[in-house]
Amino acid sequence: MRIVILTYESLYANYMTHQLIQARPGQVVGIVRSDCLVYGKSLVGGLWYLLRRTGLRFVGRKALELFQSRAMAILFRLIGRPRKIPSLREIKANYGVPVVGAEDVNDPKTMAIIQDWRPDLLISVYLNQLIKRDLIHLPLLGCLNIHPALLPRNRGLFPYFWAIANGDQETGVTLHWVDDKFDTGEILLQETIPIQPDDTITSLAYQSARVGGQMLIRGVDLIEAGDPPRIRQDNQQATYHSWPRPADQRRFRQRGGDYGTVFELMRYM
Repeated sequence: MRIVILTYESLYANYMTHQLIQARPGQVVGIVRSDCLVYGKSLVGGLWYLLRRTGLRFVGRKALELFQSRAMAILFRLIGRPRKIPSLREIKANYGVPVVGAEDVNDPKTMAIIQDWRPDLLISVYLNQLIKRDLIHLPLLGCLNIHPALLPRNRGLFPYFWAIANGDQETGVTLHWVDDKFDTGEILLQETIPIQPDDTITSLAYQSARVGGQMLIRGVDLIEAGDPPRIRQDNQQATYHSWPRPADQRRFRQRGGDYGTVFELMRYM
């Protein structure tokens, strides 16, 4: 099977991508990396959009999270400690998987590259763009998306935040078929993760990545075996969230929400 991954590079997306590459050697034939922070906007425009919508506190926290990840990666290189989770650059070097950047994964140039890879299956791993119809129908066996929530609840962005802010007792991971909207397609696999009182966004993100990595492997196995599940989502149970506004962040803090510390991040990296 020939697999192409569409992703927005992050520690947790890279973890799942790496798990699949290790489990299916030689079968991931290409990776498309989203190069936009907010779809359709430049980096400056994306940051300004987030600042106006979420406020300085949230943007500052996300910037600190990015800085911490990169600073830890540099530190590990200096002290000679191998990272548990490789970057896409390291995946390309270690496994020979081509990686291309795209501000729009649906544009004709990117579509032509993907077509040249002749994929049987497309897998979206935390991609921050909508996959449009032509791309969905390009691979022979279909297009999947992995989402760190118990769909149909918490569709959309940043589901760990919303699970804590809304006082959920559990979250989870869903592997589903992609259709024309975000996170609405039929479910292939789903697994629940209990939320503990001391869980943080960092700990939930890592737990979701661990579950998601194994789920990707099982999902590919099911597709290869033939007649994989297609369970329709109950839209009456659906919730959808975008970027959190300042009032949402206050509710998150009132619930005891915590993003996690740099020391927690070091353990996972």
